[in-house]
Amino acid sequence: MNGPSKNSYIKYDKHAFFTYSSKNIKAFQHGYLGIGPSFIAGNFHLNCSIDKPLYLKKVEISLIGQESTLCESIFKQFNEKFNRVFCHYTYNAWENLDYQPVTNLNLRFNIKLEDDLPSSFEIDYNIYAGISYILEARLISNKNVEKVISVKCQINRWCLSAEPLERPIIMKCPDYDKAIEEYKVGDTMVKCELKKFLWSMGDDISLYVNLTSVKPTMVDMNIKKIKLQLIELQCIAKNNAIIAANKIRSTKVIIDKKKLSTLPQPSKNNYSFEVGMRIPSKNSTKFIPLNISTKAFQRILITHRLKAKIEFKKGGHLVFQSDIGIINSLTPKEIKEVKDKGLIYSEKS
Repeated sequence: MNGPSKNSYIKYDKHAFFTYSSKNIKAFQHGYLGIGPSFIAGNFHLNCSIDKPLYLKKVEISLIGQESTLCESIFKQFNEKFNRVFCHYTYNAWENLDYQPVTNLNLRFNIKLEDDLPSSFEIDYNIYAGISYILEARLISNKNVEKVISVKCQINRWCLSAEPLERPIIMKCPDYDKAIEEYKVGDTMVKCELKKFLWSMGDDISLYVNLTSVKPTMVDMNIKKIKLQLIELQCIAKNNAIIAANKIRSTKVIIDKKKLSTLPQPSKNNYSFEVGMRIPSKNSTKFIPLNISTKAFQRILITHRLKAKIEFKKGGHLVFQSDIGIINSLTPKEIKEVKDKGLIYSEKS
């Protein structure tokens, strides 16, 4: 039958198992959580031998969402474990007034998801942290003993692509005064801007470099190389203080002399140009998409950051950085298709 693998089960029983809602579906989740209605649907099956029936009164199907963290110091000076349930939905799949022998049950279930649920994710390098969902079947028997079968349930969340901001984000050099927006290198003032905060996974992120010469004309842009890199900070916090963290980085993108030479040369004292890099797609990176407008996490903090290092021909360099948001979104073509099918909210389209 079409359902999750045995490895996906947390509590397994050979006589009871879950399957997806149809042969062509490979997940329990339906719809586009975050931009449209979404629900969990599937089937629960119970098969016992005729000579060993289960005497049941009720079968409950539940969806349980949890935030979990685990970290410890290198020298085992502390071990911090945290777990909290932030949602618990229960569906009465089958019920009888009295206990009766059961050898075969095939039960459908459908559980609506609230719009503010975060997506599933897992961090398992140096620290453990994650948002997880479990589908759980509770079989209440004549001995008032609950047989429990549970399986992991992946929940995904989407956002619509973001529009450019009215005012661009000014990237800062962390080694300088935070109030500074332009940085002097020789006879040139340098400023870097981003037109958006939210960027979709798999998209090209654009960085605008603005050069202003203190002289009437700019003979040369004086840039030797630009290095771009995305960073994700994965942190566990307690009482508003970070107690453990990971840092993962994308592959650096280098805009060298050859690529810079294809840009038009400056003719006046002000010159702007655009450089960029491709954000890794969801299936090719460990980056975790930002959860927007969801239930707040108590311990997990995820921050995305763009870092740009500009090296100059006459020596020296500047390092710019800015926090950004990387989101899981649909392409314009996909948005049109699901909108035509009525699968996303009209007010969010």
